[in-house]
Amino acid sequence: MVLDLLGESPDGLTVAEIARGLAVHPSTASRLLGTVAAGGLIERDTITQRFRIGARVVGLAAAAVDRLPVVSQARPQLEHLSVVTSETANLAIRDGFHVVYVDQVTPAQTVVMASWVGRRSPVHASSSGKVLVAFGDRALQEAVLGSALDPITARTIVSPAELRRVWAQTRRQGYAASSGELEDGLVTIAAPVMADGRAVAAISVSGPVFRLPRRDIPRLGHDVIDAARAASLRMAGR
Repeated sequence: MVLDLLGESPDGLTVAEIARGLAVHPSTASRLLGTVAAGGLIERDTITQRFRIGARVVGLAAAAVDRLPVVSQARPQLEHLSVVTSETANLAIRDGFHVVYVDQVTPAQTVVMASWVGRRSPVHASSSGKVLVAFGDRALQEAVLGSALDPITARTIVSPAELRRVWAQTRRQGYAASSGELEDGLVTIAAPVMADGRAVAAISVSGPVFRLPRRDIPRLGHDVIDAARAASLRMAGR
């Protein structure tokens, strides 16, 4: 729970803030923080006295990602998709009501300011999330509709009826798109990586709206579907 709290707070948290988040006495929180810090998972800023995620977590996260079969199986498709579209290709998996980006490939000629690897996004606001829910079971869809559908931008879909319509369309066409729903000016198109009849990950391309206009989304959708299908076949050993 300490790591979850700090992971959601890039500027760090004080002992008092962590105590409130854990619903424990500050002295109890202090002891917990001391234990986690001793393992190198968190660290305390000597100036602000705020705790934040420690550098050791980066190594642990990298080791965990490397052990995900879908990462190694999908990497060739990400590389090919990035070359074909001249855009950034991403691989994401679902974690509850969020998607977590576990791999990324950028074209050589593109300047990328920040990596999406490790980033979490709500399933209702991202194309990868839409795909993973649309190709999930009904219980997952109902759970998402019953969760907090917070608007990330002015374009984020928060209507249950509209989300149902989008999921149905996604299943029909095989891909989902998100334009300005996660970030203003950002367009993403995703398709599912299937294994044993279920969506285990989503492959997507992302870029600014001026490079990915609405008229190009169907073409890019088919490129993403091809990449996701090839990754699915690799997952199946074919």
